[in-house]
Amino acid sequence: MAIDPTNIEPQFDQIRAVPFVRNLRLVPAKSGDRNAGGVLEITTPRGKHRLPLIVKRSYLDRSMVNAVIGQIHAERKAARSGGHTVTNGATLLLAPYLATPTAKSFIDAGISFADEVGNIHLTLGDEYNWTVIGERKPPKPPQSERMTPAAVQLLFQFATHPESATWTVRDLAAAVGLSKSKVAELRLQFAREGVLAAQGAARSPDATRELRDRLVSGYNQILRPKLVLGRFRYPEPSSEQFVARLKHDAAAQKIPYALTGGPAADAMQHFYRSSEIPVFLNAEHHRTLRLLPDRTGPVVLLKPIGDLVYWREFEGKMVAPPWLVYAELLNGSDPRAREAAEAFRLEFLK
Repeated sequence: MAIDPTNIEPQFDQIRAVPFVRNLRLVPAKSGDRNAGGVLEITTPRGKHRLPLIVKRSYLDRSMVNAVIGQIHAERKAARSGGHTVTNGATLLLAPYLATPTAKSFIDAGISFADEVGNIHLTLGDEYNWTVIGERKPPKPPQSERMTPAAVQLLFQFATHPESATWTVRDLAAAVGLSKSKVAELRLQFAREGVLAAQGAARSPDATRELRDRLVSGYNQILRPKLVLGRFRYPEPSSEQFVARLKHDAAAQKIPYALTGGPAADAMQHFYRSSEIPVFLNAEHHRTLRLLPDRTGPVVLLKPIGDLVYWREFEGKMVAPPWLVYAELLNGSDPRAREAAEAFRLEFLK
């Protein structure tokens, strides 16, 4: 589904106001093109520049920023390995609003951007550079974007098991740990917003990206804060030894758990190993597993949300569904986790 040019006209107006910009032309994306936002051709006094577009329709929190930077860096790395020359600013991000810290993150990552209220960073090779940040306040998000923890839980269920969109309310409620009345209410809401339609076999790339943005942002801002039960430390000298014992003791004592974030990605892909261990585990089991409360401890206990979190085993370790693992990877500030999240997405969430 191609973007609607009228939805990004305010950002185009900001770009047109830049002194060295003479003309803009939007080249729509072709069917199946990875640059789903199309390409913006910018005419300057010295020639034309073509910038692939990434279009976001909602506020970008830390997780979404990490996802965008990780995606662009991975694409640049692939381009360089293919013998192509890649310069900073070669991708243009359009968003409703970019707060100053967010804008600085994109500038540091060498990514051009423009929002609706006047924040802009436009780099065209070595010839032109224009930056304005710190402009005004963000617009209020539409009502449909004001998600609740329950709504985010149900979205993760639909993303993990698309066929569950046709399940009964009773089965859905059991799967995600919500009441039947809440599930029925959310299903109607998602049907109105077209979310359920995005779960079918003919899901479009654009619909998939919209769902991904909702999941990542909703997890970071809304759901995860409600799930964190606390931080703990283990008696072992290393995280690897603790995870090995967790695998053994949980199996022996029939304690349900699911690794997520870095430890899950390591078990599934062996690309990234983190010192922090986020795990879905009921708090009542922390003593049985010899975990001691510690504000700075490496183990983060997360409240399980129904049966959804227990996805499958890798190397004998139970891990959470890929969407939850991906969202947790993007929750931190470690650049290596950001790179790992993009590699994980490309393998498990195509």
